[in-house]
Amino acid sequence: MSALFNSSKLTDDFDRGEEVFISFQYVSKGVESDINSLLAKILSRYDKLYLYEALEPVVRELVQNAVKANMKRVYFTSMNLDIADDADYEKGMREFRRVAYHPELLKDMLMNSIYRIVVKIRKRDAGMDIDIINNARIMPRELERLHYRIEKAVQCRNFTEAYENVYDATEGAGLGIILSAMLLKNAGMDVHIITPAPEVDSMKVSLAVPFEQRSIEITSAIKDTIMEDVKSLPTFPEDVMEIREMCRNPDTTIEAISGRISRDPSLTADVLKLSNSAGFITGKRIKTVGEAVMVIGLRNLEMVLTAAFARKILDKRYRRYGQVWEHCNRTAFYARMIALDMGFSGISEQALIAGLLHDIGKFVLLSTGSGVVSRISSIVKNRRIRSTAIIEEISIGISHAAIGALMAERWNFPDELIEAIRYHHAPLHPSIVHRDLVAIVHMANQLAEERAQGIDARFIESVVLEKFRLDRPSAFKRYHRHLSERYASHHFLVRRGAQ
Repeated sequence: MSALFNSSKLTDDFDRGEEVFISFQYVSKGVESDINSLLAKILSRYDKLYLYEALEPVVRELVQNAVKANMKRVYFTSMNLDIADDADYEKGMREFRRVAYHPELLKDMLMNSIYRIVVKIRKRDAGMDIDIINNARIMPRELERLHYRIEKAVQCRNFTEAYENVYDATEGAGLGIILSAMLLKNAGMDVHIITPAPEVDSMKVSLAVPFEQRSIEITSAIKDTIMEDVKSLPTFPEDVMEIREMCRNPDTTIEAISGRISRDPSLTADVLKLSNSAGFITGKRIKTVGEAVMVIGLRNLEMVLTAAFARKILDKRYRRYGQVWEHCNRTAFYARMIALDMGFSGISEQALIAGLLHDIGKFVLLSTGSGVVSRISSIVKNRRIRSTAIIEEISIGISHAAIGALMAERWNFPDELIEAIRYHHAPLHPSIVHRDLVAIVHMANQLAEERAQGIDARFIESVVLEKFRLDRPSAFKRYHRHLSERYASHHFLVRRGAQ
């Protein structure tokens, strides 16, 4: 987290229609994180975060191309070569190949040069424009080569074909543009949204990003299929509905509810299992329904029942996706700990259940069986794609959070749970009523990601970080380590208690 760079504030400016920008001479890890965090937050605000996985490598490649162009110029100057002279160009490029992919070797030259790169982002109707500009005039042969690569990207069907047809040993492979373009194509976007725009003393490459990637007809058809899948989900059993109503009745006693649950062995087992596995008590096994209700409280029992039966239905219908539950279990534990640690103990159990259920929409996404999954997977493997659910979101054009909210409404979840599911990637959405709960689940989800060992706080809204007093990098890292250690200890105690 840079004291000078605030991607949340820039996103606010973007929301108001202002053009936002990042200017730099050398792409350090910090600069790359600044660009990526701004991109991620803008997409999150518009429920398009799934596009991040397609756009991030494209923006990164365009920035790297701009850096390489500037490197070439400072290198030619250091060799007393004229980049506009054909003979000097050929001579210089033979030597430049050795450093083309090692900008750190020319870092000092870049930092002391006149050359800069600016990344500009602005909102437009149904999308945004991203410009990557460097203040270096592009040579005709460079522009010709860029156009060639973009056109090849339109024609290439896979990465192997691109390698065989586009590899350019003189100026680097040039495969980054090709791969980026294929990512765009598989996200439903026209490759020609990448537009080179040379000017007299600068070079701009524009990326016109539409927020609706596919035709209305295709998107509507897929969404209709998803809606039918959601509508076909089983409803909760009558006894569960009865107990949920009892929980809402202020005259109901703990004894009455405990007795009602105990009459159903399957229901008893489900409540005890969730009460223990989700971590309402660390280091102590809950053995009876009465004890579970005493620990959980009537106010939270309805949520426990809701979670228990939602999970039961999803496990039966989508049993292949245990990895989703693994992430949700960690998120649930983190959410409860954040609530307790940060002064929100009154909603700690709600936070736990919301964390447990926040990703239920992924089950429907993962079960769509879209043929595009294997196609995209073969192209983007080893490109840091986080999960197949992300790939599905790119191909379908609807987020797992939106689908999860539809499921929650189908099952008549409490309003606060529906909000936590719908907005766990967009904690600043103006429609949110239960802001504390949504912020807790947002933070817990971010920290529980598999990639969270190297998580960058720039990707979390600054308002949320400040809310939990984690806006200093040292405090953020320390608290993340603290949660990880407590979760590992909790798992050990649960496993030992189950033996």
